[in-house]
Amino acid sequence: MKNYLLPILFCIVLSACSESTVTTPEEQVKQTLEAIELAAEARSLKDFMQHISDDYADHQGNDKQAIRRLVQLQYIRNQKIHIFSTIRSLEVQDQIATVELSTAMAAREADLLDESTRLRADTHRFSIVLREDDEASWLVESVSWQRGWE
Repeated sequence: MKNYLLPILFCIVLSACSESTVTTPEEQVKQTLEAIELAAEARSLKDFMQHISDDYADHQGNDKQAIRRLVQLQYIRNQKIHIFSTIRSLEVQDQIATVELSTAMAAREADLLDESTRLRADTHRFSIVLREDDEASWLVESVSWQRGWE
């Protein structure tokens, strides 16, 4: 009897692992934004760029390669990058998501701990458009930004 118990338990564990959690498009977009933020903080250009669409274009005429160069420049200028972000709004319609996001970026994490120290950080407000590439995968199509938190 004991010889059959282990394979049965193994099959139960495998079936439990294979059940994927169904997430909403809004949750998928939030996960993508979090992955982008983590990649930036880790200074991983490859991980950052995997979330940028090949068709990327923004209000300043940048394409995907220009964004790559801008991110590389930030990595050269900043040996450490810490980001605090707040999603102001997130809407998904069909396969397009629009996000309003405020960020504070600093070289020291201590500069992001509370609102008073965040005022010293480099703050921007981003308007981001993402497109669903395939199921549960969202790519940044366009970004516009301005300085400031609000």
